[in-house]
Amino acid sequence: MSITATAAVGQSIQPTRVRWTHIAPTLLVVWIVSMFDKSNMAIVMNDQGFLQELGLAGQQAKLGWLSSGLFLAYGICAPVWGWVVHRYGARKTCALSLLIWACTCFWSGAAQSYDQLLMSRIVLGAGEAALYPLTLALVANWFALKERGRATSFWWIGTMIGPMLVGLIVTGLIVLVGWRWQFYAMGFLALILPLPMIWFLVKDRPKGHASANAAEAELVVQGSLEKNEDAPGKALVAGGGIWTNHRFWLTTIAIASNAIFFWGWSIWLPTYLRTVRNFSFSTSGYLTFVIFGFAVATILLVGFASDKIFRRAPFAGIGWVLAGLFLMGAALAPSPTVSVILMICALCAQQVGIACAEMLMHSVVSATDMGKTQGVRAFVTQLVGALSPAMIGYIVQATGGFTGAFAVLAVAVLISGGCMIKMARDGF
Repeated sequence: MSITATAAVGQSIQPTRVRWTHIAPTLLVVWIVSMFDKSNMAIVMNDQGFLQELGLAGQQAKLGWLSSGLFLAYGICAPVWGWVVHRYGARKTCALSLLIWACTCFWSGAAQSYDQLLMSRIVLGAGEAALYPLTLALVANWFALKERGRATSFWWIGTMIGPMLVGLIVTGLIVLVGWRWQFYAMGFLALILPLPMIWFLVKDRPKGHASANAAEAELVVQGSLEKNEDAPGKALVAGGGIWTNHRFWLTTIAIASNAIFFWGWSIWLPTYLRTVRNFSFSTSGYLTFVIFGFAVATILLVGFASDKIFRRAPFAGIGWVLAGLFLMGAALAPSPTVSVILMICALCAQQVGIACAEMLMHSVVSATDMGKTQGVRAFVTQLVGALSPAMIGYIVQATGGFTGAFAVLAVAVLISGGCMIKMARDGF
């Protein structure tokens, strides 16, 4: 029998692993770089040179809007990007998004006033709004349902590695070359790393990729939500459209409340460490690296365990409740060391919640609808989370402390945990 004939005996052909060697690493890099661009402001706004040059010393509300403006644009533009992903594909969409946000980084570095910097951040948010629709579309198109927990954890750790490295790299860049040049460095990074990867390593589907064989494409088809009778999502398949499915909206509300916690906390964390816990500028930045580093390990463990157990909602609910409790413990702790330890626990618990919720989306949304629905999801979650940095700025400016602000963030993740009760009862 010839080699060709032997290969044709279908069952003996092993699927290629392009999804793990090309798609997952590329998404990881894209998210790390995107988080650099979103999170660097947390470090920049603690630099005294930046504050003095733009006249922002003591202007916590204005500083908060440098992130809230970004997230508002992110949420408003996400549905448009969802349509673009559905119409033109995730690969081309990602390339365009990268070009936009690279240009805005150069703009931020050249800004001569607060208004110019704010506008550059708003356009950055509009450009990065493509990320959720294109990412979940690629995961749905390339991975079987029972692989998507690990696949999600693969790119989701980028949301922690980015802020983790920001604490180390951006702090170092500001110390060495100043706040403007760290913005320029972020722009160059987007152009030389994720853009070539998305263009040369990624295709929208396995069938269009030269390195993926038919067996890998079939593995994804046979492992889809519609063909998994044992998946919790079978109720969705039988129940009709996503827009009337309460599970999608419960998950979206939970993620939106989580966004209030995460962006309010992460943007103001270095300021809290410096002004309340009396760490120096460089130490507070490097502590951010340590705190987010623990979350990376947490996400990887959750992804593995979640695929094994195939239940997401109970993990998510417990994680979010613990996050709220740990955060208030950190705010009230008399010792700076104990406060940092509890901050680590709060972030790790919060990441259990949000990582499982991201994985849960693949059990309540079909691959066909993923791009469009995630545009709507991002619209809701980012608009809700967008106000958090500015809100925290106003609360801190009005009260002179962070305790009340942290209490608001703790309530937000308790709401997220409450949304998971119904999901857990439904077997998700």
